[in-house]
Amino acid sequence: VGGTILSALFLPEYISVGASGGIFGLIGACIADICINWSLLFSKHVNDSGDGTRFRHVRVLLWLLFDIVINCLVGLTPFVDNFTHLGGMVYGFLCGLSTIERLSTDFFGIAKSKCERARNVIVRFAGLILSVVLIMITTAVLVDSSGTGSPCINCRYISCVPFPPWANEDNKWWYCDDCARVTADAKLDSRGYYSLAMSCPDGVIKNVDLSDTAVTDRQWIRKQLPDICRKNCDNLFAT
Repeated sequence: VGGTILSALFLPEYISVGASGGIFGLIGACIADICINWSLLFSKHVNDSGDGTRFRHVRVLLWLLFDIVINCLVGLTPFVDNFTHLGGMVYGFLCGLSTIERLSTDFFGIAKSKCERARNVIVRFAGLILSVVLIMITTAVLVDSSGTGSPCINCRYISCVPFPPWANEDNKWWYCDDCARVTADAKLDSRGYYSLAMSCPDGVIKNVDLSDTAVTDRQWIRKQLPDICRKNCDNLFAT
């Protein structure tokens, strides 16, 4: 739920579907479980059998971090929503802090001080309160938004990065702006299309001179609109 709210807030022009937000929520809960029971999972006193238990725990943690990194990198490509991924993981982590049962240290002969017990209670309630407050705040911002633009335009680069970065602007594999949705009115005379009144992503009308190209193919202009937008519009994002 939290990941979906963030996606709708920062990427309002897209509709995200799939189970990835819930899966990342479970990953966040796993991280919370590891953090809660860290002192037991990696304790020499608990794992002193010599069978490599501590090493297996480290290996599981590394694989979990590797999975997060790979999925977040995949989320930087178009049509994959990193806001759902990261939002689900953050809320899953917070909910995990407040709901996952802690292993009893008394069973392993490890005594806990009153400060440690108080800290555990504070962390449990903090996770619950933070998750509820964040959902309420993001929902309120979403309801108050126009639904046509993101409150943080540059935040979209969390979910999409133009690639490859070393290629020039005309030869990238994909782009992360809103130029693919622009429209334009073309003016035609006996020689072909000589002018273009293009509506940029932010609603500003730009008049583009096509007299030097002598274009007669309307479909060619339609295909070139995103490139023309990137060269002529000051703002490439919907507001």
